[in-house]
Formats: sequence, structure tokens, C-alpha cells
Amino acid sequence: MLAKGGWQLYLVGGVVLGLLNTFVRPILKLFGFPFVIVTFGAFILVINGVILALLERIILALNISGVQFSTGGFVNFAIAVVIFTVFNTIYGVFFKK
Repeated sequence: MLAKGGWQLYLVGGVVLGLLNTFVRPILKLFGFPFVIVTFGAFILVINGVILALLERIILALNISGVQFSTGGFVNFAIAVVIFTVFNTIYGVFFKK
């Protein structure tokens, strides 16, 4: 995983990820609901993968000087998706009402 940009990357990444989770994730979950049911929730990994792929593309498209973010291959991307899913699940269990 390639990440350069320090606090600027954290700020931009946090804002973009927050916007994606607020606006895009519910739409993906709505359309993917039948697949989530059929796969007993495993399709959530695909939804989180789409969110992370969009995050990477948006950060690259913003072209902010000194800020780079790349998953660097399929294995790294798959590991990042699993970690992202675990943290989203923990957040959903403990912090959402």
C-alpha cells in the first residue's frame, strides 16, 4: 500500500471516505441487499471494496500536490477491504444506535 502526504492525506482521505460512507454506501447497500441476503452478509465485502476503490480513484483524481494513495495490488487491496469491513462492523455494533 502506497500512501504519501501525511496529515493532508489523512484529512482528504477522511473527508472523502466520510462522504462516500454517507452518500454512496447506503445506495450500494440498497441495490445490493438481495446479494447480501443470499450470501449471508459476505457481499458487504464487495460493497466495502467498491468504497475503497472509489476512495483511491477520487484521491488520485483530486491531484493534490504531495498526496498519493494506492493499494498496490490485489492482495493488498483484499487485505485492506477485510480490515475496513472489520472496523465498519465494530463501529456499527458499538457506536450506532
